[in-house]
Amino acid sequence: MPRFVYSEIVDQAARVLFAEHKVSVSDQYGKCTAPGYVVDESRDGVVRIAHRMPEPDLLDDDRMSDDEMAAERHQMVDAYAATLSAAGWTVERRGPRSRKPYLLAARP
Repeated sequence: MPRFVYSEIVDQAARVLFAEHKVSVSDQYGKCTAPGYVVDESRDGVVRIAHRMPEPDLLDDDRMSDDEMAAERHQMVDAYAATLSAAGWTVERRGPRSRKPYLLAARP
């Protein structure tokens, strides 16, 4: 089974976001190595957008706290929502009180 399957709606959403934001980068094992957006196909022509971040190094005394990481996720998800809305997409925010918020978006 192929790891990635092309989806037109995912491609369209990713192109809108790529113009202003960085995409999340993963290594060959799927571990996040650079923060950024992730776009996945959902149901009925909807995409799910989230902000993905590398896990903190627990041996690093200067690592981000869980609250700081949650705040960054909320800030970036809000920025993704603004970008998609400006491009005419319908955006629904999910998990507003969650540590890992996400968006559901539909193309115009």
